[in-house]
Amino acid sequence: MQVHFIGIGEAILSDLALTLRNKGHIVTGSDSGAEESLKNRLEPLGLLPETMGWNPETVHDQLDAVILGANIPLDNPELCKAQELGLQIFSYPAFVFEQSKYKTRVVVAGYGKADIIPMILHVLHYHNVEVDYMMETPLEGFERRVHLTEENDFVILEGDEHFSSVLDPRPKFHVYQPNIALLGGIADETPTLENRVGQFQIFVDGIIKGGSITYNEEDPEVKKVVEATENPIRKFAYQSPDYQIENGMVLLDTPEGEMPLEISENRALDNLIGAKWICQQMGVDEDDFYEAVASFTMPAQLP
Repeated sequence: MQVHFIGIGEAILSDLALTLRNKGHIVTGSDSGAEESLKNRLEPLGLLPETMGWNPETVHDQLDAVILGANIPLDNPELCKAQELGLQIFSYPAFVFEQSKYKTRVVVAGYGKADIIPMILHVLHYHNVEVDYMMETPLEGFERRVHLTEENDFVILEGDEHFSSVLDPRPKFHVYQPNIALLGGIADETPTLENRVGQFQIFVDGIIKGGSITYNEEDPEVKKVVEATENPIRKFAYQSPDYQIENGMVLLDTPEGEMPLEISENRALDNLIGAKWICQQMGVDEDDFYEAVASFTMPAQLP
């Protein structure tokens, strides 16, 4: 497959480009500029043009796909050329969906999503369960935010609320059509709350029929959205866990007794219970989850 990225300087697109190249695909890219750290990653692999800028000649009829960055305007000359040639043009969420449409898609959305996904990945890695993933948030310990394979059955996706591209104005998390979804929190005091709640309603309504939503029932807006859906899906509610603090150590109440944890923030403990429900739906039982998560520490977010 030959793929061209318009806007490869966007960090998430560069991670996707590197992933595709490692899978053996022919990848090219262009941008009006890129951070030095990205240039150092992309240039040695031939993923950047000789000079930065837009060059319609890089777009040709042998391309199988063109992936459009979220910040690319409609009058971009490479985009115009791709449209003239009738090429398949994807936002990167739409391309990720195409690459994972035969997998079980696990989408984590709402407040806490950037904390919940590392918990899930830690538990799965602990138990040698291989999965694909795509994270919007750069985290310490992850070389790339995108990992896509042919063989893994599950893919975990961070359900970002921003729009996909100028040709695909849907919020990114509307694109993924999850089989398994988690909604952490959406309560907000800003004037945009009503619109945000509406976007999350579309997200829940878009879960594959027969799929599931795991949700924080202590968030009133989350509870309202989940209860309002007529989508025939399973609903798994969770809430803050019981715990004690002794000598500065958090002891989480579990069916097997008190378990010491490396994390202590209340919000992180809420997220942990959401992660547990997701892992159970991915085949990790409760006892094995607690065994693995006992050693979890929250990775730092990278700039």
